[in-house]
Order: sequence, then structure tokens, then C-alpha cells
Amino acid sequence: MEDEEGPQCGKPDFVLLDQVTMEDFMENLKLRFEKGRIYTYIGEVLVSVNPYQELPLYGPEAIARYQGRELYERPPHLYAVANAAYRAMKRRSRDTCIVISGESGAGKTEASKHIMQYIAAVTNPSQRAEVERVKNVLLKSTCVLEAFGNARTNRNHNSSRFGKYMDINFDFKGDPVGGHIHSYLLEKSRVLKQHVGERNFHAFYQVLRGCEDSELRELHLQRSPTLYNFTRQGAGLSVSDSDEKSHHQAVIEAMQVIGFRAEEVGSVHRILAAILHLGNIEFVEKEEGGLAVSEEVLVDHVAELTATPREMVLRCLLARTVASGGREVIEKGHTAAEASYARDACAKAVYQRLFEWVVNRINSVMETRDRDPRRDGKDTVIGVLDIYGFEVFPVNSFEQFCINYCNEKLQQLFIQLILKQEQEEYEREGIAWQSVSAAPHLGLGAGRGGAGSGPGLEPPLLLPQVEYFNNATIVDLVERPHRGILAVLDEACSSAGTITDRIFLQTLDTHHRHHPHYTSRQVPPPPRPACSGAGTSPTGATAPVSVGTGDWMPPLQECPPPPFLLCLDPGLSLSPLQLCPTDKTMEFGRDFRIKHYAGDVTYSVQGFMDKNRDALFQDFKRLLYNSTDPTLRAMWPDGQQDITEVTKRPLTAGTLFKNSMVALVENLASKEPFYVRCIKPNEDKVAAKLDEGHCRHQVAYLGLLENVRVRRAGFASRQPYPRFLLRYKMTCEYTWPNHLLGSDRAAVSALLEQHGLQGDVAFGHSKLFVRSPQTLVALEQSRARLIPIIVLLLQKAWRGTLARWRCRRLRAVYTIMRWFRRHKVRAHLAELHRRFQAARQPPLYGRDLVWPPPPAVLQPFQDTCKMLFCRWRARQLVKNIPPSDMAQIKAKVAAMGALQELRQDWGCRRAWARDYLSSATDNPTASGLFAERLKTLRDKDGFGAVLFSSHVRKVNRFNKRRDRALLLTDRHLYKLEPRRQYRVMRAVPLDAVTGLSVTSGRDQLVVLHARGQDDLVVCLHRSQPPLDNRIGELVGVLAAHCQGEGRALEVRVSDCIPLSQRGARRLVSVESTAEQPEPDFRCRQGTFTLLWPSR
Repeated sequence: MEDEEGPQCGKPDFVLLDQVTMEDFMENLKLRFEKGRIYTYIGEVLVSVNPYQELPLYGPEAIARYQGRELYERPPHLYAVANAAYRAMKRRSRDTCIVISGESGAGKTEASKHIMQYIAAVTNPSQRAEVERVKNVLLKSTCVLEAFGNARTNRNHNSSRFGKYMDINFDFKGDPVGGHIHSYLLEKSRVLKQHVGERNFHAFYQVLRGCEDSELRELHLQRSPTLYNFTRQGAGLSVSDSDEKSHHQAVIEAMQVIGFRAEEVGSVHRILAAILHLGNIEFVEKEEGGLAVSEEVLVDHVAELTATPREMVLRCLLARTVASGGREVIEKGHTAAEASYARDACAKAVYQRLFEWVVNRINSVMETRDRDPRRDGKDTVIGVLDIYGFEVFPVNSFEQFCINYCNEKLQQLFIQLILKQEQEEYEREGIAWQSVSAAPHLGLGAGRGGAGSGPGLEPPLLLPQVEYFNNATIVDLVERPHRGILAVLDEACSSAGTITDRIFLQTLDTHHRHHPHYTSRQVPPPPRPACSGAGTSPTGATAPVSVGTGDWMPPLQECPPPPFLLCLDPGLSLSPLQLCPTDKTMEFGRDFRIKHYAGDVTYSVQGFMDKNRDALFQDFKRLLYNSTDPTLRAMWPDGQQDITEVTKRPLTAGTLFKNSMVALVENLASKEPFYVRCIKPNEDKVAAKLDEGHCRHQVAYLGLLENVRVRRAGFASRQPYPRFLLRYKMTCEYTWPNHLLGSDRAAVSALLEQHGLQGDVAFGHSKLFVRSPQTLVALEQSRARLIPIIVLLLQKAWRGTLARWRCRRLRAVYTIMRWFRRHKVRAHLAELHRRFQAARQPPLYGRDLVWPPPPAVLQPFQDTCKMLFCRWRARQLVKNIPPSDMAQIKAKVAAMGALQELRQDWGCRRAWARDYLSSATDNPTASGLFAERLKTLRDKDGFGAVLFSSHVRKVNRFNKRRDRALLLTDRHLYKLEPRRQYRVMRAVPLDAVTGLSVTSGRDQLVVLHARGQDDLVVCLHRSQPPLDNRIGELVGVLAAHCQGEGRALEVRVSDCIPLSQRGARRLVSVESTAEQPEPDFRCRQGTFTLLWPSR
């Protein structure tokens, strides 16, 4: 492998990295990508980077180079993994599987194609006809499934919108004799609507652009996709007509090779055309009542294409049949909204049944025929899993929830099979350990030591215990019985009454408010009292309640749920509440967030219940079951059920998907896994470009660094002692033909000691652990040639030469790197000095200067310099502000800090006059009287300055509303009577004012809180211009004054303000109304409401 690639191409195996860090990993990945090496190993795991271009890496010659070779004998390649899985299956008669994972656009589908091509190329050397038939079906099935299950998305022009797992059955000779395809979660909502920049499934465009004109006339279709609602969105994104036609022809040929009959292909085209016509049907309400179809010719087309009576089609679209409790059949007419929903549900269901029928039709052709295990031997299986990757969109719905749950299940399987079992087996076998530090996001585990190799044998190898993040808690959050998200969703869908998505979200918050991986914006419930074992139900009854599945859940109803009162064990410790009402990245009452292993994802619950129910009226099922088209009729076996027949509630979409995922994981866990981790290099889908940040995120959520650590710390192979001796005993004189030593373990030790490999192995209680795959290669060569001593000597000499050569090269590299880093630091400092020489020039003071990108080692230094530069520049600007404006600026800064962006409009863009009662503009008739009163108060109280004055509208505890004036000085807060020459009605020492409360709107409501006195509720008014926003000015001058005195002022922003008057607690809120000419208060049932003009 080294001879074919060379060190200039980077490390072919990430296990060989000098240091296991993200930087070293990404550097090696980028180097290999730039050199055209898109494949790299992590032990037996293959990392594949999508090149977005054709590379000369495939074909018969490449297949011949990898056929029959060990994994490490050739450079990393998909063919090597396929060969390893095939050889493991054939050698040990064990079922194997290849799990291909990665995000959309990472190349998973192409990787599965190359694996299938390799298996087809290396099997059936005798050219048996039945085997060739199965191989052709396996290869052609991919083309057909891509047409019906793939679509163009913003991430990938050929994105698989379903999950696929294919089992390939092999006979004892290693030839394929059958197969079976499992599909998961087809994104059927794409039939109705697509995101901007995306298309519907390929099949629709291929029919429109690829069919002959005569066939289109029979289907009542036209070429342009813009004429149909379901394909209009992606019409402008279509590839050329010639490409669509060639793709359509390829699909037709593939279906013929598989075994689809001509009439079946015609039925498929008619069903696709019927779906397109169904999407164009619109409903209008008739004047005399009822509903009608706007273009009834579309109903004729749908009836003809589905081979059903026109009257029945129209009846199913406009009404539905319901069976009452007495088995009486009632026909209930649809509203326009219900008819549209029924139409869309029918379109989705028909396409889903069509896709499932295509998959089942392929399976019926691929299934093994006339196989008797007693006669033909046991069949073995290679499974290939190509399933959707982790998805995060601007709006994530039920489909993304299921897809990401699937990825959690697969990651859990990966943890169990690759990470967790690795450590547990070492501990079980007594391999010694020493702890290492874990990554911040990994679960911590305690280091432990195991037994050594025993007396008289070499000392054990110390292995670091690699900590890993076990995502079982996330999987449990989704699929836990009774309390998991899917269980709560099913209960909401099955409950009687009007159940909304919002109520479903409230129930989730009730169950999972303490879960560390769940959060939403719901307001946390009140504290729960602890008791010994009894809880209070919503009806007031007391009943035992236990923490767990027995917790009382609020009834699912439209009104908000009552407080949840649970009786907890006093000794039970719960996690802190994870609900975050102030997190504005989520919409209140709509969104919840799950902290997946790959990152945080915010889901919108809108449509969760409808998509989970996946409801389709029984009328459509009976209609399509009674079709005279046998292909369409076969898709609807449940349509033969009578409407009055009582049946069990069908399983929901979420439950069906969960069950399929559990079955898939159990299936994969029973096989020997091989992993292909696909990485998408950039979001632009262009060749020769690797976005390091994007790839770094994928490396993190695929867990590749943890995999490298385990492979470096652990062993590449492990075998029981009897099996190891059975295979390699002929290479040692002490073990051939049978050993006379005390145990198999001692015989293995003697064999390895003769070969000089004891330093690369560790001895467990029942197994031998071999660290590097090269050791196994050496033993295989010794076994084949029977000259193990010569081979070992040659390997020893050659490895020593390689080690010395690599050591010299590394020394040279490190020397160059050291001098280059020094040069980069000096060059960066010189560039900083050059750019900032003119920074002292006013008026910009270096505002437009661009900081050069620093070397990584200088990043903290440059961050500190940026902070110092910003403070220096601010100082230069502040020095030029006139002293007369400083007080206003300080007040605005204080207001901004006190309001904390909770009130958007607070008058910061205008000049603040403060004393508006002395202004002839605001107080043209009484400014002189106020000036006299102000002089009298200054002589009496000796205040220094007027902080704020304005006319206000006040309300008191007797519900009396009056016009008053508010005067705020540096010593007192005065309430004045304007109609009596501004006579002082109330004076409060300013140091007694503890805080004030305002709302987040444009109203001028303010509540002043004073120590030991009633709260003062006023609204600033009679301003010029009318309804001028002066709340921010009042808050700012008061906050600035309190800061100058060194005391705190509490400013609260709330749309419902609590206040205290003579010990009574009241609330004041704001109501905007267009009929209100001037601001005023309304008093009702002990609550104040400020009526604010909405103009």
C-alpha cells in the first residue's frame, strides 16, 4: 500500500496518524483529497469523500487488483471493503453487512452501486444462468428505485428520499442466488409540495419528458411540468429533455430486464398520470350549497386512468361514507378544506402504494427459488444499507424527526458494535487498561486495570480506555414506551376530542422537562410539592402516583393543561428544568429541540399529528380496490374490507417506522459489520473543493475520531486460541502437527515467539489479540509458503529501513515546520504594523482597516489586540463629544442597558429635553405657572436639577383616573395637580424609589415602585408630537442618576405588570384600540387596563 501511494499522499489509515487530533485528521483528509485519494481507512472502516467528478478508480482492471486480496494489501477502496465482506462471508459462513452512512450528497448511493458492481463481477465464474439473472436484477433494481424514490434537493441532485436495505443471498459456492429489498420512510409529502430549488420524484418528469407523444395523449398529459401543481415547483430545475428521455428509457429497459410485464409498465405510467391530474383538481362551493369540482374533465381523466367509475371517483372526492354505531351507513359531504385534504392524502397514498408495489415486485423476482438447505447447504447473506443521513433544515418536521431518529439508532448500533464492545471485550478478557482524557462531549468513564498475561509470559500491553458518548438516552427519549416522543404522539393521535399539535407539545414538555437532551420554550410548571406517595389529580382526588411511566399526564384537550402536581420520592434527584421560555430561536408553542449526537435540531410540531396518523378515507381504498386494472387493484388489498366491519386501529406512521428500525438494527446486529463513512466535501457540489468547516462537522457527528482512538488503543483482530492454532500451527515446529505444551495459550505463545510477533499481541483469558493487520498478513504468508523464518527476517529488515527513513523524513519535516511557523509569525506582526500606521488619523481612527488573518498560534494575541483597539478608538471618539451632550448620552446608554433590548422602541433616536413642563411647545399655557412652582420647590427642598417632567394620566387604588404632572428631581419624585397651579399632591424621596416597570410596546405606561409606599401607575401623555415615546428617557435619566449615586435600580419589562397598593396585589396591562382618542385607564375586577390608541 505504501509503494502504490507514497507518503506524499498522506496516511492511508487514520490509525497511523502521529497524533489523534481534529487538526491532524483534517490535514490528512485534505491532503489525500487534493491528491485524488478519496478513500482512507480507520482500521476496517472506510472513509469516503465525494469527489463530484469521474475518477479512474473503477472498472474491471481495478476489480481484478482487489479480488482475493487482504484488506491492507492495496490502497483504500470500496472494492477492498466489498472484498473483505465477501471473503468473511465465504470463509467463515457468517452473514455480513455493509453500512453506508453520511449526510445527503455524500455519495452513499454511488458507493452502494460500486459495491454491487464488485460483487456481481467476482461471482459466478461458471456463468450459471440463474445466478446471472439474479445479478442482473440486483444491478438494474438500483436504476428503477432511483427513478421512483430519488429527487433533486438543494443538497443533492439525486437525493434518496427513502432508506434502502438490500440482503443478497449466496450459496455455498459464494454465488448470489437471491435477494430482498427493504424500504424505509418514503418522503411521500414531496409528491404534494417541494422546497424552493427542489423537485418532485424523478419518475414524474421522466414520464412527461420521456414518453412518446402518442402515449402522452393516451395519458391526457402535456410535456410541460409547469401545467401540473405537483411538478410546477421543480419545472425550471429540470435537466435537458434529451437527458430526461435517456433516463426514462434506461428505467424502462431496467424494468424489462427485471421482469416487469408491458401491461405493468403501462399501469405504472397511468398511475403517475392520474396523480398529476389529481393534483390539478380544485373545489368550488355552489350557490345552493354543497361542493363541486371546477374542472370535471380532470375527474374523467382520473377515472379513466385508474379504471374506476367516474361517479365513484367524484363521490369520493366530494364526500365520505361513515358507519354509525348501529351499522347505519351515512354519506357526509366535504367542505372545500376537507376535500382538498382528502385529495392530497389520496395522491400521497397512491404514490406510496405504487413505490411499495415496485419494491415488492422486484423482491418477487429476486427471491430464492427451489432452495432446500438440506440439499443445497445453508445460504449466507451480505446486507447493504444505504439510508438517509442526518438532516437539519430551516424548518424540520416529522420526516426529519424520523430520519434523525434512524441515524440515532444506527449510531447506537455503531457504538455497541465498534466502540462499546471493543472495550467490554478487552475488560472481559483481562486486557490491562489505563485511562485517557475524553473529549468534552463524551461520556466519562473510569479507568480500570485488568489481568496480565500470566506468569512466565511477556508483560501485557497497556491499552488506553477510550471514552465514548452513548446516545442510548436520546434513543430512549424517542422510543421509550408510554413516555417517549413517539408514544406520546400516538396517544395524542388516538385520543378523542379536538387534539392539536400545540397540546401534543405541551404534553412532551410535561414528560421531558427534566431531560438533558430536550428543550422547548414552554413556561416551566410551578414547583411540585414532595410527599410520601400520593398525588392530587386534576379533579381533586388523591391517588398514588409514581415517578416513571405512572406519572399523571394531563388530558389532551384544547384548553391549556392544569399544573402538573406529582408526588416525588424525597430522595429522588431530578435534572434541572430544560425548558427555556426566553430562547427566541424557537417559536413558542410550536418548536422543541433535541440535542442529537450530531448536533441540536429544532423541530416544528405543526403537522406532526396529521403525518403520524397518515389517514386516508376508506372510500378511496374501496374505490381503488374495485379498479379493473389488476396492477392497481393489487396495491389496495385493504379495500375489500366492508365499511361496517369493526377493525383494530391501524398502526401510526411513527410506530411503523420505529418497528422497522428496531427490526433493522436487530438484523444488522446479527451480522458482521463493515462500515463506509461518506463525507460531503462542500455544499456547492463542485469538484476539487474541500470545505474544512463543513467536513469537520461531519467528522465530529460521524464519530470518526473516537473510532481512530479505539483502533489505535485496541487490536485489529482477535481469535480464540483453538481457532488460531488450527490455522497457523503448521508454521511452527513446536505446534506441528499437534503441540505437547500445557495449554493452547502456551502453544500460541511459542508460535508467536518463534515468529518474533509477541510484542504486537496481547493474551486474553480465551482469545489472542493482534494489534496490527500486518501481523496477520505475515502469518498468512508464512502459512502459504512454509518459510516463516525467512519472511520474518525480511520483514524485520524492511520495517527497520522504513522506520529509519520515516524518522529522517519526520525530522526534516519538523525542522521545516518550525522555521516556517517562525517566518509566519514575523510576517504577520510586520503586516499588522504596516496596516495600522495610519490608525491615528481622524475622523475614522482606523475604522476601515482590515485585520489580516493570523496564524493559528497568534489568534488569541490578535483577539486581545482587537479588543484593545476597539477601546482605544472608542476613547478617541468620546473625547470629541461636547460636554453638554454627555449627560444625554450617559442617560441613553443607561436606558439601553436597563431595557436590555426587551423594548424595541424607546425614543433613542431623538433629543431628550427632560423638562417638558417648562417647554412652551409641550406646555404652552402653563409653562410659566410651572416655572414659578419649580422655583418654589427649589427654594423649599433645595434640589439641584430637574431630571424629568411631563403630564401624565394616573389611576389610583380607588379606580379614579385623573390628569396629573410628574416631576422628577435629583432629590424627590413629585406628583403635581396641573389645574391648581401645579400644587404638590405627593412627594417621594428619590432614594426611596426602588424600581420601575414598563411594557415592551409603544405605549407610555410606567409603574414606579417605592419602598414602603403604594406603587404609582401613570401614563405619559399630552406630548408634542402626540403619543411621543418618552419612556426610554424616563428610564434612562433615572437609571443614570442611580448609577451616579452607586445604588441599583430594578427595571422590569413585562406586558402584564404586577403592582402593590395598600398591600393589595393588582395587575396592569395594555390594550390597543383604534376607537380610543387619548390614552386612558379602565378598571375592571381589580385589574387596570391602559387603553392605548392604535393609530
